Amino acid sequence: PFTYELVFYPFNLAFVQKLNIAYVDEWASVDFNDPRGKVVFILLAGIILGALFSRYRWKLHELLLAAFALYAGLKHIRFLFLAAILLAPLLSKMLGEVIPPYRKEIDKPALNAAVMALLLAIVIYRFPAKANLQEAVDTRFPAKAVAYIKENHLSGNFFHRYMWGGYLIFFCRDTKTFIDGRTDIFEYTGVLKDYLDVEQLKSSLAIFDKYHIRYALVPPDFPIAYLLKNRVEWKTIYQDEVAMIFERVPSPAATAPAAVPAGGSH
Repeated sequence: PFTYELVFYPFNLAFVQKLNIAYVDEWASVDFNDPRGKVVFILLAGIILGALFSRYRWKLHELLLAAFALYAGLKHIRFLFLAAILLAPLLSKMLGEVIPPYRKEIDKPALNAAVMALLLAIVIYRFPAKANLQEAVDTRFPAKAVAYIKENHLSGNFFHRYMWGGYLIFFCRDTKTFIDGRTDIFEYTGVLKDYLDVEQLKSSLAIFDKYHIRYALVPPDFPIAYLLKNRVEWKTIYQDEVAMIFERVPSPAATAPAAVPAGGSH
């Protein structure tokens, strides 16, 4: 249904969606301090050493393709998969000059089968059980808070953590969510910028007024949680180790009965 717009979408992402690129983790550059970055560094060093000591001479188009793959993968970790796909055929040619050709007479099918069986056993042993997966989800997403929302039938506009939007849509469908992983549409409408401003405590309360936010579902260590804990117009109605729920309460001025003018009413 997007027709030609789908072809131009990558350019829209690259040149229009500045906040999306700057905020979402998958668009970040490779961090060589984390485990994934160290693996990338080892592979990159292997490619360079292989190119230096291999007798294979790269053609110009292969070199340009490899440079593009490495740039894309190192610039945005999301493109590491693309880099692997583009580099695999090129590296196979380079390794073909280093690794001796296949010799059927020295092949050992029984040993190969044993190694494959061992690897399969390791995969099966290490595959997480359903309980472990659920535990991992519960430590990152507000499962208990969602149960509280359902039990108490909380209704109204919610502000919540960006990465919890899809979880709320799936498990708490009656909740009016603020933002979710469809980041592009929220950047087009300005919601993403407002969300980031709330996270950074830039006119946070004014933004809550703008969207008529009644509840805030955020982690206890979020700066906005500290702010709301110290505002009389907000109260904590739920808290656990993963999430807190704040509710906006009417101000005394809004709930006080109107004063009767002097001289009585007409």
